Amino acid sequence: MGRTLEVKVVTPHTKLQYVVEKMETISMYLDKPLQVYLDDLASAQPTPGGGSTAAVCGAMAAALTAMVSRLTLSKADYAPVHAEIQAVLERAEQIRARFQQLIQEDIDAYGQLSASFKLSRATADEKAARTTAVQAALLTAALVPLAVVELAAELAHLSLRVAEIGNKNVLSDIATAAGLESCAGSGASQMVRVNLHSLKDAERVSELERRLDTALTTLAQLSEQTVNTVGGQA
Repeated sequence: MGRTLEVKVVTPHTKLQYVVEKMETISMYLDKPLQVYLDDLASAQPTPGGGSTAAVCGAMAAALTAMVSRLTLSKADYAPVHAEIQAVLERAEQIRARFQQLIQEDIDAYGQLSASFKLSRATADEKAARTTAVQAALLTAALVPLAVVELAAELAHLSLRVAEIGNKNVLSDIATAAGLESCAGSGASQMVRVNLHSLKDAERVSELERRLDTALTTLAQLSEQTVNTVGGQA
């Protein structure tokens, strides 16, 4: 998410056709070279944008956490912490897989939101249907990046623990992971806020804003602790 919507009125039939066409043309970037994603990101097309890029940052942070975990498990000197590091590794890989899904989910959420804005509003019934569709799409478009922020905060707990007990020879990579987690959280939070701004359900907005603030606070604290821990062991 993060690109400006171009609004063009379409009928419900052509809206469905639009969604089908988008689902047919959008494929998982994970199956393509990184160059394809970067070229598309740099292009004028609406997706990918900031939301999916935040998820990419999260996936890379999880990958680095997994890497340092493996490099800890491979050293006999760290045998006393192998069991804990193994658990960290398994969860980091689960989180990486989820971030990878969120890359595409953000792109899909934008497509749904864009399609809802393009619905016809020529009659009162059409206006009501369009409003309902837009509000539902806005909620989804807020929930996807919120998942990125909350997942980054969870990953930050793992990264900090690796910084505390992991292989000291590669802790600079964990500091990098902490930076990427911060990028994921900060970038995705902007997507959450811009979509909540137009959501009419005040109670739901307050709930999601609380979740966002909690995750961002946790993420900031843990990222700082991780960087300081790595610096203290340098």
